[in-house]
Amino acid sequence: MNSIKTKKNIRNQFYIDMSLIFFYIVLFFLTSFYRFNFLIFFVNVPLIILIYLKPLRRVILISLFSSALAASISLNWVIKYSFSAYFVSVAIFSSFIFIFAIAFNLLSKRVTNYLKIFIAPFLHLVLMFIYDFSLINSYWADWSMFQPTMAPVIWFVGSYGVTFLIVLIQSIIAFFVIEKNRKVLMTGIIIIIFVSMNLIYSYNAKPQGQKIKVALLQGNINESWNWRKVNSKGIILDTYENLSIEASKNNPGIILWPEYALVEDVVSDDKLFQRVSNIAKKTKSYLVVGSLKWHPTFYKNERELNDVALIFNPDGQLIGDYIALKPLPFEKRVLPGNEAKVFNTTLGKFGIALCYEETQKIAKEFTLQGANFLISLANNQKLKDTQGFYLANLYSNLRAAENGKYLIRVTNNGITKVVNPYGKTEIQLKPYKKGILIADIYTNNKVTFYANHGNLIVYGILIILSALLFARILDFQK
Repeated sequence: MNSIKTKKNIRNQFYIDMSLIFFYIVLFFLTSFYRFNFLIFFVNVPLIILIYLKPLRRVILISLFSSALAASISLNWVIKYSFSAYFVSVAIFSSFIFIFAIAFNLLSKRVTNYLKIFIAPFLHLVLMFIYDFSLINSYWADWSMFQPTMAPVIWFVGSYGVTFLIVLIQSIIAFFVIEKNRKVLMTGIIIIIFVSMNLIYSYNAKPQGQKIKVALLQGNINESWNWRKVNSKGIILDTYENLSIEASKNNPGIILWPEYALVEDVVSDDKLFQRVSNIAKKTKSYLVVGSLKWHPTFYKNERELNDVALIFNPDGQLIGDYIALKPLPFEKRVLPGNEAKVFNTTLGKFGIALCYEETQKIAKEFTLQGANFLISLANNQKLKDTQGFYLANLYSNLRAAENGKYLIRVTNNGITKVVNPYGKTEIQLKPYKKGILIADIYTNNKVTFYANHGNLIVYGILIILSALLFARILDFQK
């Protein structure tokens, strides 16, 4: 009889575990889709319940299975870059989840008081700082990208601080489900009210400053790289010239073309350079053009290059260029630049991030150099019809919110948009369509606490929690 009961209990526990893993995977997957961002507050709940106080051997097996499955499914879109990029990304992401689960299980057995609700956010942030040294950094674990409208708190703690709050809410929900503890519930209510106040403020705040009109051009050129190289001086240039002239009827102060709008070395081609210069003259606007710079060297039979943004003034003069400091790690033939430039114009100062740099912290460097607004040029053509296409655009909201600046993002086929200093998208173009986005933005001289001091507050929180958790572990061992 006892053996039958034991078998039944084992079977029931297996079904519970499988159900929790299923919900964990589903939450992970759904969060990456538009309009399901709020699910980020629940993503880790099934995992925490699954591994809390369980035998270590069982947690290892569960964690290996669930982390590999979650990473491989949620990152399936990376295959669009290459299979090697996909396998590297899955390996890094799954190892993050696996280490998090094992460390959480071990700590939760030694920290048995109220402090246990802080174990998950503490570990998540520590791992983020460690994984910052990996090939693809740890931006993929920066869950604040799903909830960037968190001003004013994000101005002080940055995206990592907001991620801490998100994982803390996940932990509180999980522990309340497990223990029904009133103290945990009250803490959760206070945190949720605090987060809600920031969300409400960010959605309703009205930006102020000097107003300028901008024009963002989405060419929607969906042909191959080789086709674009052949046609950059013809069909593609004609497209952007016509869009620019049409946009100029609204008298914008600046017109933006996307990253790699022209797959040509504009500066080295006198005829092409003159034509682009004349477009700036015709439109009487500053003109920012995504281009490249060829190198005479090769990487695996492909010519090496720089990812470049060119800036022309309304007189058609080239006033500067910016070479991407941090190109996509998997594009080995794209060589990095060596200077984070800010361009001083009659409209104000601005810095330009190129594609992958949206995920990095380069916008902070522009702010410290006096940027009044931020620009992002991208070409997410490879990610068409994938979750990655949507996910890639979330980081621009995060960068705008962290720095308290307007950010204007222009892309080849989407998502082209304007983000205000509170991380809110004010207006955007429909993806996969040719179009012009005309909008007003407001420049400012603000330098947020985060831009000035980085993760100083987050470091302080981690140091305090380290001391408290360590003291609790010592008490447990006694």
